[in-house]
Amino acid sequence: MDLHVSASVYASNNQIEVTWTPTLVPCSDDFIGIYFVEIPRPTGACDYFDYEFVQTNQTSMWWQMVNLRRPLEFRYYSRDHNCSGNYSFAAISPVVQPLNYNEPTQLHLAYGDRIDQMFVSFVTNSSSYIPQCQYGLDPSSLEWQMNGTTVTYTASDMCEGKANTWGPQTFIDPGFMHTILLNSLRPSTTYFYRVGTDEHGWSSIFSFTNRPVNEDSEVTLIAYGDMGLSPVELGAKSTIDRVRARVMSTNITCLLHIGDISYARGIGALWDAFMTQVEPIASHVPYMVGIGNHEYDHVTGGEKDPSGAPGPGGFRPACFDVGPIHIVYYSTEHDFRHSSPQYAWLEGDLRSVNRSRTPWLIVGSHRHMYTSELENPVDLIKLMLQLYLEPLFYKYHVDVNFYAHRHSYERSCPMYQNKCVDDGITQVLIGMAGQDLDSSTYSGAEWSLYHDQQYGYTQVWANRTYLHFTYYHNADDAIVDQFTLNK
Repeated sequence: MDLHVSASVYASNNQIEVTWTPTLVPCSDDFIGIYFVEIPRPTGACDYFDYEFVQTNQTSMWWQMVNLRRPLEFRYYSRDHNCSGNYSFAAISPVVQPLNYNEPTQLHLAYGDRIDQMFVSFVTNSSSYIPQCQYGLDPSSLEWQMNGTTVTYTASDMCEGKANTWGPQTFIDPGFMHTILLNSLRPSTTYFYRVGTDEHGWSSIFSFTNRPVNEDSEVTLIAYGDMGLSPVELGAKSTIDRVRARVMSTNITCLLHIGDISYARGIGALWDAFMTQVEPIASHVPYMVGIGNHEYDHVTGGEKDPSGAPGPGGFRPACFDVGPIHIVYYSTEHDFRHSSPQYAWLEGDLRSVNRSRTPWLIVGSHRHMYTSELENPVDLIKLMLQLYLEPLFYKYHVDVNFYAHRHSYERSCPMYQNKCVDDGITQVLIGMAGQDLDSSTYSGAEWSLYHDQQYGYTQVWANRTYLHFTYYHNADDAIVDQFTLNK
């Protein structure tokens, strides 16, 4: 049996069809996988990058390609001994490879420290030339250009487990990550851009709209946590599809992803796949991420910690303004007790917020402060967040606290210390974006106004006086919960 491919070269996100003429009745767990060409065929059945099971009477399947900067091949493996034995190599495709090994991939935007700044980042296979971004107000005239910087990392930079072992399901060469900071951008203005170099080639032309500068503007944000990669995480594709459609059809200002981003769990190639998966969104709107328990790979800080912050672990929290909203990301993976540098930073930032310029104050982190799902044993970090940070947030009149970690949705009344109060914080659990959903029962807590365990995403619209929140189910894109706050 031969495997045929619709193309032997591809660009990132292209599809390749694999076809075959069956010569045997497949076992229920026969599969076709995609492999690095150097993996031994007779003994390497389990050393795939990705795979799909073969169904009865199936003769083709489509693959969304990720540019892993190396030659690949598809292989068919079948069970021996009436489907009860080991896997045996049965068929192979011609080699498929990137049309351009230095294709700019994984484009993504992020806000800079100032309103007039935007970071543009991407990945290639080389650091031979200075990365560039050409941009302008018209796609046919990219009149400005900025240069960037380049970094990479290797297996010894990772802290433990799979992450520091080389292999297709462990650490792979991540390529080179290029970052360019655009300055002096006009507020509420659409820019067109491309990245790359003359020597290695350029990306397609993308566009973004810079955030508004004043508090009288309207903004719309998408928010979720715990999405991961499709098809590994079952709900990720439906979330990506819904959010991408909304980003393309609606004036979305930015996106908040509050931790547990790719669920790579030490498998480096899954980061490539995840960043390719979100590129259609992240190349168009700033994709602002926070740290979750699945992103924490450094235990001692120092030069291996990309945050550059001092002390054990070293994560640096972040804040940014989006129109009338001041947003603060803090880390539940690092010390947040009263004596910690993070607590001092948080209090200093919250104290300094000018509520006449940004009347809305949203905080976000990964682990949940509240849930009415029954937990056994009780989550001690949840109790610590209530003890150390909830009083701080209440003191400075935080409007909404976003978090995830539990794979479900739940929304509270404005509350403080387990009770509904008029001047309280609306607590919103938004961990339902892709990872396996929770199935725990609920306690019936009085502060819990709505909860469910369905895949979905949320949206925040705000102007100076109103903040409107909506929660959508992926299954039908219907609104299933919403609330409005006003000043």
